[in-house]
Amino acid sequence: MQTRITETLKVTIGASFEKVAKDLSNPLTHPEWGTEFFSGPAEIDEEGTVWIDVPAMGGKTRYEVKADIERGIIDLYLAPGDAPFGQPLPVRLIHNGDGVDVLWTLSKMPDMPEDVWQQGLASMRRELENLKRRHSN
Repeated sequence: MQTRITETLKVTIGASFEKVAKDLSNPLTHPEWGTEFFSGPAEIDEEGTVWIDVPAMGGKTRYEVKADIERGIIDLYLAPGDAPFGQPLPVRLIHNGDGVDVLWTLSKMPDMPEDVWQQGLASMRRELENLKRRHSN
């Protein structure tokens, strides 16, 4: 059985579970804090598809978020152009007192060099700190 290397990153945010869950369930807000992964605002086309520029995926990318806000389950889907969506990027929210823990799991692609994987993890850690700052106001 083939498996991938995964890593789950965590950030604790001193804002309400509901506020953070609502923000993360809205794909239009992600470029506001995900400034290293996305390069520009999200756009919605006439069919309701969300498009975001993702340089690492070659440019314009379809983006979908499926969320169960009450349970803190958020799955992100990406697809370059008209390609099918890949496996979800799972995000989970856990109540932590008056705040929330955000757990973000990344998977290493089989042919990804180790240095690129480590750079991606470091970038995602910075993005999660951006999310934390966004909700610290």
